Amino acid sequence: MRYYNAYKYFLVEKFGEPVLKIPLNGGFSCPNIDGSKGFGGCTYCDNEAFSPVALSTDDVLQQLERGIARAHYRFKKFIAYFQPFSNTYAPVQRLKELYEPVLQRSDVVGLALGTRPDCFEEETFHYMQDLASRTFLSVELGMQTIHNHTLEHINRQHTADECYSVLSRLYPMGIENVVHVVLGLPGESKDDMMATADKIAELPVHGIKIHQLMVIEKTVMAYQYRKGDVPTLELDAYAELLSEFIMRLRPDQYVHRLMAECREDSGLIAPLWSMNKRHSINLIHNYFAQTRLRQGSKCKSQFRML
Repeated sequence: MRYYNAYKYFLVEKFGEPVLKIPLNGGFSCPNIDGSKGFGGCTYCDNEAFSPVALSTDDVLQQLERGIARAHYRFKKFIAYFQPFSNTYAPVQRLKELYEPVLQRSDVVGLALGTRPDCFEEETFHYMQDLASRTFLSVELGMQTIHNHTLEHINRQHTADECYSVLSRLYPMGIENVVHVVLGLPGESKDDMMATADKIAELPVHGIKIHQLMVIEKTVMAYQYRKGDVPTLELDAYAELLSEFIMRLRPDQYVHRLMAECREDSGLIAPLWSMNKRHSINLIHNYFAQTRLRQGSKCKSQFRML
């Protein structure tokens, strides 16, 4: 039984077979790191811990070829996934220099771009529309939460309204809108997190990546955690929140990710279950089965995708 609408099923339906996303480091930065808006990034941010390719200095095509070589025995089609930092945070000419070469490969069937809502110029939107006319294009926005007081507290340096604006611009272009959210952010109650789910169900959002809050060494949040200011979720509590969150999404929205994963050498402080993805996912799936989870069963939204 399918308890939720997993993204892998969408990919098979669209492309006729399983498709693998290959993470790539395009060498981008972030306006919240380079001083345009701030320094140091979000209080929890450590891209090196969250993305396995964040340290790569290889050419993008070399990264892509290496990723495909590792997976070619299982997959024949791939999506080039520009993952760490903000992958629209550059002049369009630079974006073209990075994106266009990977699209020349016949086995690359699309692009996925992780970014922030404040990293779009008017020219960027025009280029996104051009890309979407030629290939499958997925844009992943770091929404994290709809609550501006939380966004300010974690030093995101953007508002929820900026996310809504970008989503509304991209949606008519035929671009897959994906948002990232974090459960367990400091100061947020269960009601706050469920309000985020309810709002996402009302937005032109195709997919959601859901993460647990993780505390990583050398971040502002690590200092706050050691002071006792930042609690993290136990796995059973996360499974319960996650289940409730998914029930509030629209049935047609795809869940790309149920939890974030952290390597053992990433400097993870808490929660330690983040390092054992297989065990954690099994427990989460068992919880879904026990509670007979059904995505959309508590959805209040009347929004329908075109």
